[in-house]
Amino acid sequence: MPVPTFDVSIAAHYVPARIPYLAKVLEAIAGWRREQVTVTVVTNDLAIADEDLIGQAKRKLEAAGFALKFDRAHGMDHPWHLTWWHKRHLREWFDRSGTAQDLFMYIEDDIVVDADNIAYFERFLPGAKAAGCIPGFLRYEVLPDGTRMSPDSRGYQPVQDREKLTVDGQAFVAPQFSYWAGFVLDRELCAEYFASPWSDIDEADTLPQSRNHSCRVQSAWALTFENVPRGLPSRYVVPVDQELAPLPECMVWHSANNYTVSKTHNFGTVRMQDMLLEPGPLASLRQAHWDAQALARRLVDKVKRELGRS
Repeated sequence: MPVPTFDVSIAAHYVPARIPYLAKVLEAIAGWRREQVTVTVVTNDLAIADEDLIGQAKRKLEAAGFALKFDRAHGMDHPWHLTWWHKRHLREWFDRSGTAQDLFMYIEDDIVVDADNIAYFERFLPGAKAAGCIPGFLRYEVLPDGTRMSPDSRGYQPVQDREKLTVDGQAFVAPQFSYWAGFVLDRELCAEYFASPWSDIDEADTLPQSRNHSCRVQSAWALTFENVPRGLPSRYVVPVDQELAPLPECMVWHSANNYTVSKTHNFGTVRMQDMLLEPGPLASLRQAHWDAQALARRLVDKVKRELGRS
C-alpha cells in the first residue's frame, strides 16, 4: 500500500533575526506523527541553510525520517511574491501520483504547527468537507505569563446560530477572520483550488475579499472564500468548547509574538478564550469596553507620533 505523503512549503525571506522562528517551525514538524514528510523552504537566499539553528533543525527532521530542501525564488516582480512561489510546489505535488490521504501545507516562516494540530485537521477533514467546510486554525501569541492572545482579532465576535455547526459530534464555529498565514489541502481540495481564481496572483487581487489585503495574505487564503456555505463568512470552521472557547488543537503559534507586544492596529489585545462570545448584553458591553481602549491606544499613538515630529 502506498504511504500517504505530506509536502510542506515554507516562505522564508532570509533575515538573520528571523532564523529562530523558522527553526521552531521546523522542529515542530519533526514531531509530526507521519511516515513521510518533505519540507521545502522557499527563500531569496540559500545562505539560510548555513545557519546553525537551521542545521540543528534539519538533523531533527532527518532523525524523524523526514526530508528538508531549499529552493531559491528568482525572477520575481516584487519581493513579496516569495509567498506565491509555493504554487509551483503545489502543482508538482498535485500532478504526481499519490493517495487520497496525501496532504500539502503552505505556511510562513513563523507559524508553528505541531503534531496535535495535524491530528486534529486529519480527524475532522472528512466530516468538515461533507458540510462544505474545512477545519481551520487560529494564530495565537503568548504573554510572559503564558496567556494566549489573538494576533488577528480586533474585538469580539458574537457568534450567530448560522455560524455554528457540528462535525462528528464536535461543536464548530466559523470565525469572522479566518486568516492564519497558511493552508492545508488534500488532493480533492487542491483540484478545486486550481480551478478557482484564488490560485492566480493577478485574478486573486481583483476579488472583493482582497481589498486592503496584500498578495502575501491572498497567497494563504486558498479556498477560504471559494464555495462558502450559505450563512458562513468563509469555508473555515474551528472547534470550540461549551463556552465557545477555541480548542487548543486548532491554535497555531505565531512565534514572532510581535502583534501582542506592539498592539499595532489594536491586534494582540483579545485573549484566545474570549474571542468568540454568545450574543447579548454582556458581549455588547465587552465590545464597547474594547472599543474605548482601542480609541485610547490610537490617541496615545497619535500623540507620540506628533511629539516625534516636533
